[in-house]
Amino acid sequence: MTKHSSITRRGAALLGGASALLAGGFLAGDGFFIIMGLCGIILAGAAWLLGKLTLRNLTADIHLPSHLSAGTPFELELTLHNHRKFIDAFNTSVSLHLPGNFLFHAISPWTAAGSAARIHRNITLAKRGFSDTHHATLSTTFPLGLFLAKRHIEIRREITITPRPIIPLELSRQGCLHDTLPRNGCRAGQTFGEPRGIRPWQAGDSARRIHWPASARSLARGHGLRVREYDPPGFFLDTCHIIFHSFATGGEMLREDRFERALSLLAGSITDLQRQGIPCTLTADFNNWTTVELTSRIQVVECLRSLAQTSRARGTESHDLEAALHAAPAHHTLMIISDMPPDSWQHLLIKHPRSLMIDIRQIRYHRKTLRASA
Repeated sequence: MTKHSSITRRGAALLGGASALLAGGFLAGDGFFIIMGLCGIILAGAAWLLGKLTLRNLTADIHLPSHLSAGTPFELELTLHNHRKFIDAFNTSVSLHLPGNFLFHAISPWTAAGSAARIHRNITLAKRGFSDTHHATLSTTFPLGLFLAKRHIEIRREITITPRPIIPLELSRQGCLHDTLPRNGCRAGQTFGEPRGIRPWQAGDSARRIHWPASARSLARGHGLRVREYDPPGFFLDTCHIIFHSFATGGEMLREDRFERALSLLAGSITDLQRQGIPCTLTADFNNWTTVELTSRIQVVECLRSLAQTSRARGTESHDLEAALHAAPAHHTLMIISDMPPDSWQHLLIKHPRSLMIDIRQIRYHRKTLRASA
């Protein structure tokens, strides 16, 4: 914790006037001017000392979700504690630095001794990030606005901000995924899943499941009824394999904003697939081409948490991408996400029965709606 103070314009004017009175009194031998100058200097010194003392034994604490998504509003509670027994704190300003280069500013007009002041504010963090230590600055111009006293403190609380999930347009276009994504086994509501076969009737089976032609043949042989057996609703027979890379040819310019977009598209893809019950695996160059299974909600959450601290891979080579493409099983859906335009890397694609390329140029930020760009 460090402390420092600076003089304000009002304080500079007071000190300048007091110094002029003191110097003029000595030169003219006028005791009244000397007394007035000394009083001004004593007043400024007392204000500086009281400003330093008013920040002593003050601490700050924050309360907010430890895991949240970029672009999602949430409530932040800032608490300013005054641990002194007798002296209150007045006009105390708190500047808090949060992940994603976000600066939160609040003012507590009065914090009683032995008490605390709480400030609630709805905020939104636009960028991903992770931090367990947050720097805060306490400042005040109490009592007369002559000096600005500051005190730097650290607040320890772990905060993880995952990338803002954006579902790629390729996943929502009508008919685009009819033959590429494993959605053929998906059924909504109380409908049946994929047919599996025919089995003997059991107590509790619905009459709608009775297979009458097979039951007639079974009854003719002296056996019981036969019913259709289905997979449960939402049963999928395939897996989506996602490959994320930052490789490009042709001297493409590296843009950090496109990497953030690509991470948002990746977060939106794995979140949407998990919501639909489609298991997937992720192979990424920023993860040293390690394959990660994403078959459960816990695994998806852990993957999103890791994306909050991910940095762009700098040494991606063509042979690494080719090896990852060859390792993708042929019976899986192949989805490729990159922070580089597809024109610079799609020539490396191998023949795959079901593949889907995500174009990074589809997203334009700072718009109310997401539109495809040329």
